[in-house]
Amino acid sequence: MDDRITNNPASLKIRHYAAKYIIFEEGEAGNAAYIIRSGKVSIDSTNQSNNTQRWAVLGKGDIFGEMALFDDRPRMASATALTPVEAIRMSKEEFLERLASTDPAIMGMVLAMVTRVRNMTDEFMRQKE
Repeated sequence: MDDRITNNPASLKIRHYAAKYIIFEEGEAGNAAYIIRSGKVSIDSTNQSNNTQRWAVLGKGDIFGEMALFDDRPRMASATALTPVEAIRMSKEEFLERLASTDPAIMGMVLAMVTRVRNMTDEFMRQKE
């Protein structure tokens, strides 16, 4: 695993992951989101029959793990580097600090959208079981 961390001017952390590295696992506590700068990441979950379901393959510019920034629920899926990956990591703490300085109306809209997406995802997952 190559998990070097360097700070960029915006104080976000740049991380490097080797191919096949599990960035985070389904069910664990979420504490960060990631923006892919290069490489490919697979987003997968396991159903009740222990079969793996691939939800997406993400690449440059895609964001993953973002739901963890808004609530304290466990990760809904695993994220695995399919190729070497360089990603910007934003911790939940940093996100909340930045969110606190956002216009309250915008913050309310974002939180409402996240709640709606989380509820739709929960319903979709229940139907898949």
